[in-house]
Amino acid sequence: MPGLLAIAAITAMLALVLWVVFYGSAARLFVRRHLPGPTVPGGPPIERLVADLTRLRAATLAVPPGTSQVRRSAATAAYDDALAQACLALGLPDTLTGLPAGTDREAERLCVESLLEEAGLRFRPPQ
Repeated sequence: MPGLLAIAAITAMLALVLWVVFYGSAARLFVRRHLPGPTVPGGPPIERLVADLTRLRAATLAVPPGTSQVRRSAATAAYDDALAQACLALGLPDTLTGLPAGTDREAERLCVESLLEEAGLRFRPPQ
C-alpha cells in the first residue's frame, strides 16, 4: 500500500510539473499575442517640456524694448504651443488652443498655467 501511494504522489507531481510547463508557456504566448504591449510616450519628455515652458515664459514676459510685434507674437504663440503640449502630456484639457488673440486668451493662459502647476508641473519661479 505505501508503494501505491508513492507511485500516485509521483504521478501527480509529474502531471503538475508538465501542466505548469505547458500551460505556463501557452499563457505567456496568449499574453504576448493578444494583450497590448507597454505604451510608448508620444511626446517629448516632461523635463524638456518644463525647460521649454520656463524659457518661453521668460522670453514672453521680458521682451526687450524695440522688439517687433511679429517677434512678440511668435514668442507668445510658441509659449501657448508649449502649454498645449504640457496639457496633452499630463492629460489635462487644452482650453487655450481655440481662442482668438485678446484678453480672453490671456486670461485662459493664466488658468492653464495654474492647472499645470496644480498638476505638479513647476515652471514658474517661486513667488
